[in-house]
Amino acid sequence: MLKKTELRDAALRWIRGLPAGRVFTNQDVYKFLEKDFASECAARGDAVNEPRYRNDARWAVQDAGKRERIIRPTSRVGEYRRL
Repeated sequence: MLKKTELRDAALRWIRGLPAGRVFTNQDVYKFLEKDFASECAARGDAVNEPRYRNDARWAVQDAGKRERIIRPTSRVGEYRRL
């Protein structure tokens, strides 16, 4: 089973692997985790408002944007472009 930070790291690795110029949303990151780490996502359980793996995915997007500066938001809400 992957821990919280491991799911977050897996999502960040996926973002790093995107080609430059690719536009993606949080939903794309969720789908990646749901497809490739289905049992781990289920094992993380649910918080009060949503599944915990979704929070991990959003933190990975924040890490990619603020810490690593490899993505930038587009003019549309919730969309990001890989630099």
